Amino acid sequence: MISKYESFNLEIENDIANIILSRPEQLNSMSRKFWVELPEILEEVNRNSEIRVLIISSTGKHFCAGMDLSAFDNGVANIPKEKRPDNARIGEALYRSAKELQEYISKLEKIRVPVIAAIHGGCIGGAVDLVTACDIRLATTDAFFCIQEINIGMAADVGTLQRLPRIIPDSKMRELAYTGRRMLADEAKESGLVSDVYNSQEEMVNAAKEMANEIAKKSPIAIYGLKALMNYSRDHTITDSLDFNALWSGAMLSQRDMEEAIKAFVEKREATFGKMADVKNFDEAGN
Repeated sequence: MISKYESFNLEIENDIANIILSRPEQLNSMSRKFWVELPEILEEVNRNSEIRVLIISSTGKHFCAGMDLSAFDNGVANIPKEKRPDNARIGEALYRSAKELQEYISKLEKIRVPVIAAIHGGCIGGAVDLVTACDIRLATTDAFFCIQEINIGMAADVGTLQRLPRIIPDSKMRELAYTGRRMLADEAKESGLVSDVYNSQEEMVNAAKEMANEIAKKSPIAIYGLKALMNYSRDHTITDSLDFNALWSGAMLSQRDMEEAIKAFVEKREATFGKMADVKNFDEAGN
């Protein structure tokens, strides 16, 4: 099944979804429509009980050139001077705008399925925010990463500065943020930003699909648990994380899936796990 949006195509095949950035002529930059469509698609993926893994890939020369500069216009500049709010109110409006974009990116972490980013060419500015919120990152030999914000006179504000130090060494991350230089694919792999590097986009996407298929064979409730527990542990103390782990296991450990996994191992066959439960939207619940 293929669903077309202005900024994306969404392909769903069996239990794997692929969000494909689809504005190659604009270098897949993050337009206003991008920010409207992304959370809608992620919510659709999250509610689809059949989907077990999400891949994010792209088209054209670059994975994503970052924020479309037209998206920075919040309308304040067009207000006549005599009607313009004071600096405090303008600042508060900018704060709300930044929080909104942060939440859209954070949704990649909050959805229950693992997200694999398949990156080719440039991954620039806001695209680094995007991929650092994914679970796994793969790249082609021509890929490069750039914290572009410093080069246009601002600090990155949608997640890079918070997530990247938890992925690569802090000193390396600070160097990239302060200089705005390009990190090439080999350096990205050496630093731990990407898991592997491939010679072509086709090879990389095929590897992403193979990895997704392997993940999709596992218990979906166990995979969801792993994602939730690893993300929680990243942001909390060991003591708090162990307590959360125990609570999660007490609430959502599937005895049925464990029995099936053990039985399949003994019988030397692939285990078969049921899909997640279907959950209706609140506006559908009475139908």
